[in-house]
Amino acid sequence: MSRVRILTDSTADVPADLARRLGITVVPAYVHMDGRSLRDGDQITRAEFYRRLPELSEIPTTAVPSVHEFAAAFLSLVGQAEEVIAILVSTTLSGMLNAARLGSQEVPELKVHLVDSRQLMMGLGWQVIIAAEAAAEGLGAGEILARIREIQPRVRILGLLDTLEHLRRSGRVAWARAVAAQILRIKPLIEFRQGEAVLVGQARTRRKAIQRLLEMIAALGPLERLAVIHAAAPDVEPFRARLGALFPGQQILVSEIGPTVGTHLGPRALGIAAIVAA
Repeated sequence: MSRVRILTDSTADVPADLARRLGITVVPAYVHMDGRSLRDGDQITRAEFYRRLPELSEIPTTAVPSVHEFAAAFLSLVGQAEEVIAILVSTTLSGMLNAARLGSQEVPELKVHLVDSRQLMMGLGWQVIIAAEAAAEGLGAGEILARIREIQPRVRILGLLDTLEHLRRSGRVAWARAVAAQILRIKPLIEFRQGEAVLVGQARTRRKAIQRLLEMIAALGPLERLAVIHAAAPDVEPFRARLGALFPGQQILVSEIGPTVGTHLGPRALGIAAIVAA
């Protein structure tokens, strides 16, 4: 039996092969489209989602897994671990953590620690991966929780959107509605801070936006972890190569953004999730 197992939700976008290798339990969120409710990464692939998204007359909506689904996930870990650390998408963006809390209460035989990542996508995913690596090393729950707390202030997410239209239509970001009419033809550069999207720049072309993005990433300084994040972006590999030139020897993970977050960002979004060096 493991001392500690790690659980998260699908908005973490941890690549599936890595999640399996590290024994991470992933509870899928839902995306509602064309009158159907589909489990993220299970009932709809990322490729299918981004292919269909531009054709939809109504923007998809998203939903957290049910309390029962979280309870079932926790129950599946009984006998496999002494304790579970559930690291979930920012509470400023979703009721995921509350659903997990209620689900954990239905499995009293398992000790569950709930963590608000204050992030999403691989900003959450890096916390999950590092926690799972620590669990594999045999660290206890207290040590792993301390490691997560130490990492959180150093997480950075920077990226560009191909259009602001999807963020505007989602209604989740007030400034996106306010400025959309002015910059719909501009490539916005955004940063996620504590789970909130902040406009940090803009460019007239994608080429210029990528160049500006690379400059912003270089300014972060040495990085402990680095991942390219994207929503079916066609220029992932050239972008990854340019990052490799900026950070020689740095391992660079590639993570495709799932439908739950991709609904709000739109196709061709491109960026990075990093942990800056301490």
